[in-house]
Amino acid sequence: MDERPRLLVWNFTTEEKDKLDRMLKQVQAPPAFSITPRQGHLLVRDILHGDREGDEAFACDEKIVLFYNIPQKGIFFLIQKFKDANLPKPIFAVVTEHSINWPFSTLAAHLIEERRQARARTAKEAGDDASA
Repeated sequence: MDERPRLLVWNFTTEEKDKLDRMLKQVQAPPAFSITPRQGHLLVRDILHGDREGDEAFACDEKIVLFYNIPQKGIFFLIQKFKDANLPKPIFAVVTEHSINWPFSTLAAHLIEERRQARARTAKEAGDDASA
């Protein structure tokens, strides 16, 4: 199995992906690979380690970046570089020993729900602070 560090990106336009590729090359980071709609229902492991496509296209408007085998320090560095390069703000996630065995579509739904819950908690805490 290919364990090289890499990034997987979802729903980046051609222009955004080109900008990302230039930034990654400039900082000598691993390349980014786009997940295609026909790969959206495949297991993350199959997307990382193969070039298969599924029968059914996946649709999701969110932008997602998955970090695979990148050290934590490198992840923080790249997230900052995303901000510095004025790239769109995606949902960032690390491929784990569990999520690598999930279909990307399931992982995407999980990440979107986690973000929704985090935003709701933040809004609630901000409301609680305002009333104190």
